[in-house]
Amino acid sequence: MRARDRYNVDSTRAGHRKNPMLYTFDMGYGEFAKRPELCRSLAYSLAVGLCGSRSDWLLCDFTDNAKKYAASEILSASIALARRLRNLGVRGRAAVAMAPSFTAFATNYACIFAGIIPVNINFTLGPVAAKSCFNTAGISTTITSEFFRSKISKANPMFPWSETVLDAEELLAGIPAEELRRISDSIKLGAGEFAKLHGIGENGSESAEATLVFTSGSEGMPKAAILTERNIIANCLQTKSIELFSESDILLANLPIFHSFGLLFEAWYMAIHGQKTVTLHSPLDIKNNIRAVREMGVTAIIGSPTFFRAYIKHASAEDMKTVRMAIAGAEKTPQGFHELWNSAFGDTYREGYGLTEASPVVGVNMPERDFGYFSTGTRKGSIGKLFPGMRAKILRPGTLAELPFGQQGLLALKGPNVFAGYLGNESATNDALKDGWLVTGDLSRLDADGFLYIDGRISRFSKIGGEMVPHATVEAALNAELKLSDSAIPMVAVSSRLDEGKGEALVLLTATDITLAQAKDALRKAGISNLWQPKYIVRVDAIPLLPSGKLDLKKMSELAS
Repeated sequence: MRARDRYNVDSTRAGHRKNPMLYTFDMGYGEFAKRPELCRSLAYSLAVGLCGSRSDWLLCDFTDNAKKYAASEILSASIALARRLRNLGVRGRAAVAMAPSFTAFATNYACIFAGIIPVNINFTLGPVAAKSCFNTAGISTTITSEFFRSKISKANPMFPWSETVLDAEELLAGIPAEELRRISDSIKLGAGEFAKLHGIGENGSESAEATLVFTSGSEGMPKAAILTERNIIANCLQTKSIELFSESDILLANLPIFHSFGLLFEAWYMAIHGQKTVTLHSPLDIKNNIRAVREMGVTAIIGSPTFFRAYIKHASAEDMKTVRMAIAGAEKTPQGFHELWNSAFGDTYREGYGLTEASPVVGVNMPERDFGYFSTGTRKGSIGKLFPGMRAKILRPGTLAELPFGQQGLLALKGPNVFAGYLGNESATNDALKDGWLVTGDLSRLDADGFLYIDGRISRFSKIGGEMVPHATVEAALNAELKLSDSAIPMVAVSSRLDEGKGEALVLLTATDITLAQAKDALRKAGISNLWQPKYIVRVDAIPLLPSGKLDLKKMSELAS
């Protein structure tokens, strides 16, 4: 029996005893849970990973004149910084306000080694939302640097800095070379002895909090998702298990680390699994990102379709010749974008899917391979197969009754990467976690082979005249008909407002000069029914976006109403 058939049969039989139409897909949930790595502490996992990395360099901080750091340098600096944070009396949770960089990563590791919970704070938020994050997390200390503090304050003058602000670059610069040398020498003792020498415990707790990641706030105030040490170790191990990256890969890391997509790959995965990484402060600095790809021989990049558009506009095939895969997440890939990317840079585009509450990655399109109790594969229109160690099922909105494979409903997930809940928000936690299952807000389909299809956020559908109308479908049709798909930023977006006659009415937000009549004519040509056409149009200076590149649904709703 093939591996696929084996775990598929196991996953459905229990439900079939009562109702043959109930389906749950299991990608080796029980087998993966036996992995010994899941029992380690995050501090020990970081120490093992950094002690074991033997490459000439692990991190290249490209923004800082392409300065390279060996794993031993990163580990030594992090251990020494941890001592200083303890001596300064930092306890509990501390905010980290920095862009991706050597200093930001070393600070996160130092916090973990010092028993402090790092909370990478979104410094682009407005003062009310940012203050809410500080209050929710109970933060009184922020770790940043004079360089980043100056840039953040200039861009966001009302950012609510905590009462205590520490300069990580200053602390790192003050560490004597002899202290760093002694720590580096102790790495030669091996990970086990190194950990004992520096007071790092091996055994972890399943519920130990590792970090808080605030949700994007696209639909309201940010919520503090609690990611445990086991969550992070599991998601890194799941990524490693499917062999997403090879030993020779060089990853371009430029996503903000206050979002879980950037934090996982750029901070945790690099250290735990020795992934060579080139980092820059922002994905918007497209010229330097392209230069980094070209000069460093980058083979893998991560980002959202919104950020990837800039490469199509500014990069040549020669610039991107070393890139073997571009992993897209954070938002659904617009219709036709996959083909647009591959026509420019070869067959390198891989759509994936994740969410903050899953640490974040759930699946990604990969070459077809059988790993025993799990497998990988690619299927057009899907985001690939579930990650190993996960279970998934589709639920009917409203009743949460299980639906058969192939039917659309709410995606529910289970696995060691599923979060522990929202800090201080029991109501939101109870809405998200049902009997150990994470009930997402994503309308999805799951087939019997474990391929997952994401149709969109339930909040991005409007019920008009009793019919569910997907906003993304209307946007895709407009982009195609009006030749807007090549734009580096979205030029149109669909929201909704209440309507007495049909419950809701679509509202078209546009950053380009088109009339409602022109929009409707374009949609008719695209075959979009009258029911799915916008009733109102609102001209805006720019479509509201979050730092992750996602649409800011909250601001869009305010504009639409």
